[in-house]
Amino acid sequence: MKRLTEQEQLKWLNERLRYPWKLKEEQISLMVSMHSMQEVHELLTRLSRVSYELNHHPDTLVSAKDIEVSLTTHDANGLTLLDFQYAQEVEQILDNIERLRTI
Repeated sequence: MKRLTEQEQLKWLNERLRYPWKLKEEQISLMVSMHSMQEVHELLTRLSRVSYELNHHPDTLVSAKDIEVSLTTHDANGLTLLDFQYAQEVEQILDNIERLRTI
């Protein structure tokens, strides 16, 4: 997969993603705080499904109820469209978890 230019990466970050993803060292990362360990488990379960479907696997760091999701395409030595598509999936999952809180 083709590595995105810096301009393409910034366009994705500024125009297509809604959450505060950080661009650093050829990867994008998002830190989120969940309300409960049940939500942590739900997020990780849903991420595993997306990983399987897209055949793309993020780095995840879990510390209590805080989760950092980091994306890069190792084969391309940087960010590709797949990373940003995965980021959109993460945002959709987080939106769905947020909606469940209000039920």
